[in-house]
Amino acid sequence: MRVVHLTSRHPPDDVRIFLKECRSLAHAGFDVHLVAPGAAEETRDEVTLHGFVPPAGVRPLRIARRLWRVWRTARALRGGLCHFHEPELVPVALLLKLGGARIVYDVHEDALSELESVPSPKPGKRLGLRLFEALARRACDGFVAATPAIARGFPPERTIEVLNYPLAEEAAAPVTAVGSQVVYVGGLTRARGIRELVEAASLLRDPDARLVLIGDFLDTPEFEREVRSLPGWSRTDYLGRLARPELTGRLAAARAGLVVLHAEPMYRESLPTKLFEYMAAGLPVVASDFPFWHELLNPIGCALFVDPLDPGAIAAAIDEVLDEPERARAMGERGAAAVRERFSWEREAAKLVELYGRLGVAAAA
Repeated sequence: MRVVHLTSRHPPDDVRIFLKECRSLAHAGFDVHLVAPGAAEETRDEVTLHGFVPPAGVRPLRIARRLWRVWRTARALRGGLCHFHEPELVPVALLLKLGGARIVYDVHEDALSELESVPSPKPGKRLGLRLFEALARRACDGFVAATPAIARGFPPERTIEVLNYPLAEEAAAPVTAVGSQVVYVGGLTRARGIRELVEAASLLRDPDARLVLIGDFLDTPEFEREVRSLPGWSRTDYLGRLARPELTGRLAAARAGLVVLHAEPMYRESLPTKLFEYMAAGLPVVASDFPFWHELLNPIGCALFVDPLDPGAIAAAIDEVLDEPERARAMGERGAAAVRERFSWEREAAKLVELYGRLGVAAAA
C-alpha cells in the first residue's frame, strides 16, 4: 500500500519529515512518496518526491491555492495512507479520507500554545486552528506527536510519541574544535533567545570567541535589524541555513551548542532537535533552566543551565566551557554516549512502522 507524506510548508529535505521519517519508512520496505513545496520530481534515498510551486498572491488566496495544489497532487498518487505535517492540511486530509485513505497527523509543535505567545494574534486564526484540531481528533486514524507534552493533547489510544532524536549516521563525527566557536542551530527568533545570545557574545572573556548562528531569521525584518545593531554582532558569524554535511562539519568544529529558548508554554517541555544534534556531535550544551530539561539532562551531566533572559548568565556559562576544555570534553562525551544508548532515531522509527502496521499498512515482504 502506497504511503504519501504531505507538507505544505516544510522544505523537501526537512530533517524530521524526509531525512528521518520518509527515509526510514522506505528503508523498511514501504512505497513512500513525499509531496512538498519546491521539490524536484525525483526519487531520492528510495523516496519519490513530488513538488508544487508555492503560490503567490494575498494571504487567504495563497493558502487556498497551496492547499489545492497539495490535494491535487496527493489525490493523483492514490495513497492508501496519507501522513500530513501541518494543521492547515486537515481539510486536505479529510478529503483524502473520504476517498478511502487512512490519515495520520504528525504534530510537530503545540500550535495553539505557539499562537498564544504571539502578540495580538488574529482571533480568526485561533478559531480556525481550534476547529482544525477538533476535526483532526474526530477523523484521524492516528497521531504522531513530537513530544510527550504534545501527545497529551490527542486521543491516547490513537497517539504515539516519535521524538526528534538524531540519526546514528550523524553521531559518528569526531569533535575537531577550531578556536573558540560556540554554535546555535535553528530558526532565529526572539522567543528562541537570539537577541540574548548576541548580547552574550559581546560579554565573552576570550577575545577570539565567536558566536556562530546557523539558520534563517523567521521573525519580522525589524527583529533582524535589531539583532544586527547589537554590539555582539561584530563577534557573530551568521551563516544562514546550511546543507546537512556542512552543518555536521560546523558542529564538529564548535566548542559548545546553545539552546536558550524562552520559557514560553510551547518550549518548556519541548525536545528540540538541535539539543540532541549537539549531544550527538559530542558538544557540551548551554541550555535554558527548564525543570523538564533538568530532569532529562542532569543524570547525563552534559549541560550547563542558564536563565535564558540573562545574557550575563549565558556568557558566564560559555566562558566556563571555553576555560575548562577537559571538563567540556568529558561533558560532550557523556552526551554522545547518551545519544548512542538512549536517544537514537532508529528506535523512534520502529514506533512509526508499528503504527502503520496497526492501521493495516504493511511494508513489502
